[in-house]
Amino acid sequence: MSRNHFWITALLLAVVACWSACSTAPSHLAYVTLSNNQVAAYRVDNSTGLLTPIAGSPYPAGVFPTSMAIHPSGKFAYVANTGEGDIALFAINGAAGALKEVPPRVLTGTNPTSLAFRSDGNELFVANAGSGTLSVFSINTRTGNLIPISGSPFSCGRAPVSLAISSSNVLYAADSSSNVVFAFAIDTTTGGLTAVPGSPFPVGGSNPNSVALDASGKFLYTANLLSNTISGFAIASNGSLTPVPGSPFASESGPISVAAAPGSEFIYVANQGSNTLSKFALSSSGVPSPAAGSPVSVGRSPVFVAPDVNGNFVFVGNGLSANLSEFAVNSSGLAKVDQSPYATPSAPTSLATIK
Repeated sequence: MSRNHFWITALLLAVVACWSACSTAPSHLAYVTLSNNQVAAYRVDNSTGLLTPIAGSPYPAGVFPTSMAIHPSGKFAYVANTGEGDIALFAINGAAGALKEVPPRVLTGTNPTSLAFRSDGNELFVANAGSGTLSVFSINTRTGNLIPISGSPFSCGRAPVSLAISSSNVLYAADSSSNVVFAFAIDTTTGGLTAVPGSPFPVGGSNPNSVALDASGKFLYTANLLSNTISGFAIASNGSLTPVPGSPFASESGPISVAAAPGSEFIYVANQGSNTLSKFALSSSGVPSPAAGSPVSVGRSPVFVAPDVNGNFVFVGNGLSANLSEFAVNSSGLAKVDQSPYATPSAPTSLATIK
């Protein structure tokens, strides 16, 4: 065997071994922002869903962190500090899962509440609920540093509180004060925003606090807190929205957060008024119907629902009981995970997972 052949064979064996190890990893990571100005880090057991705190957690953050987003590279995490109007960058230790803040923090508009990336990870978008704007930053994918793009911040109604980005590079922002969803086409070269024809789109409900795209990317949903409804929209090729027949749909009391199940046509809704989690199956036309066993009880005053990145578990952050409810997703519905709910150092405000 030639020397070159030997090294090529060794390299291929190493790649196969790494792929095998990575594909059978026993756990992955979850991060939770907390109202006491911290971020808690956990390992999630892939089989049981059980959470184990990471050594050194929780980590200091800014004033009242309310949203966290993990860069597609898995190397960086960004936290929106609503109380001080800025974004904190954290480097992620891939092996241990520990976080280390990389200063300085970057200013946004007033009360940043939601973060979203374009799929390639080149830009970060921020909803500034207090100033009615969207901040857009280009990302140095080597260092994670944020640089405001030309024209940022962009005007966006009165109180944009939640963001979602489609695979066709359309940014959607729920405005809780104006009861509409704004839609913007994203310039894939500059990151700039241009309103989609017909934007903004009325939701037909009151106080939409959350927006989410289904797994197929064909439909968009809002949770309308004050009207106890969910609005559904079909998405046109240009990003414009048309209400799904029958929208808005009745929900439990106080729907405050909506999220899509990864890889399947279901959505989850956290209901603040009834302390429940609802699961809805989506028809081919986007109409939601209650799934088997739904709703299930959670803690007091849930503020968010967050499906696990693998789609096997779903988490609910409970504000008044300062804990996390966790459920395993199975064919018969939602099964409470052992040891759930998990106490958190203070009220949880958001959760993000990474493989």
